Amino acid sequence: MPRGDEPHTNVFQDLHDVTLQRLDVYQLNGGKPTFYDSRFFIPTANLWDAVPVIYVETEPGKAAEHPNFADVSAGTLPPQYRVVGNVSNAAVSQTGERVLNAAVRFSDPEIEGMATRGELSLSTGFASPISPDAALKGAVRISGNVVPNHILVFRRGACPNCYPNDNGALFRNLQENENMPDDETKGLLKGILDALKHTEAPPTQHNNLAEIENLKKELETAKAQTEELANLKKELATLREEKVKGEADARWATMKNALPVGWLGEKEAATRKEYEADPGAFALKLINFKNTQPAATPAEGSGVAGTQGDADSSDEAQFKNMAAKFAEKTGIRVI
Repeated sequence: MPRGDEPHTNVFQDLHDVTLQRLDVYQLNGGKPTFYDSRFFIPTANLWDAVPVIYVETEPGKAAEHPNFADVSAGTLPPQYRVVGNVSNAAVSQTGERVLNAAVRFSDPEIEGMATRGELSLSTGFASPISPDAALKGAVRISGNVVPNHILVFRRGACPNCYPNDNGALFRNLQENENMPDDETKGLLKGILDALKHTEAPPTQHNNLAEIENLKKELETAKAQTEELANLKKELATLREEKVKGEADARWATMKNALPVGWLGEKEAATRKEYEADPGAFALKLINFKNTQPAATPAEGSGVAGTQGDADSSDEAQFKNMAAKFAEKTGIRVI
């Protein structure tokens, strides 16, 4: 039990309830009305618990700018940014108006004090696909799952886009003066003032659209390169097929020249198929066919009749001679 002279403490007093984003509404983003569709916040709501809370000190007259997403992921933030807290209990409300709620705990005492005194505003940093909105001309809508990157906090009212709690991103447990208008009223008054000054309300919500467009371009380039590679592979395959076919046609043309007159007729396709299935067997068939043909009768007195042995020797020599000529024409040796 604490002693009477000790201040009362609450382990939850450093948790700040925040609304990270109003959903299913149009809000200005980069000068365009953007519809924040809750369907694409719900699947990744728990990922907000892993992102850092980053503080930036703004310069007079200059707008607060979000850090580069890659620097946040790599932990290489420029000097004007510093991590001052973490997020927990992020979830999309299931009843009433759809909002993305969370709790923020600050690790920096100075920033904790500013939050407690109601001196901070916040803005969410996330990436998401966008597409034209068919329901509202000139508007766009979030059209794919949101990827959280960070939450940016800055001194409220210290710069053109540091007005407190714009676009529904706000600290919900701020202790305000009862005579002060609520944040929705203040936001409305500021919008009227901007219109009277003919100035466009500056964007307070950052979702890194430029990086998304660059990623789209890289994806399109990679897709084009993949298609080009596939086309090159097809062309190479076609060239190989043409080369193989050309070589086969050349071999068949050579074989056709070695065939006896009238061998093919109307059966050229079937004969070629037989030849290409087993060139050696086809060659033997051709030579055997030629050997069965009657030899030309020599002219009287042009030679000397030989013995039976001479005839056999003559047939063997004739076969070898035909085989040699066949090999010379077709490239196929018959043994």
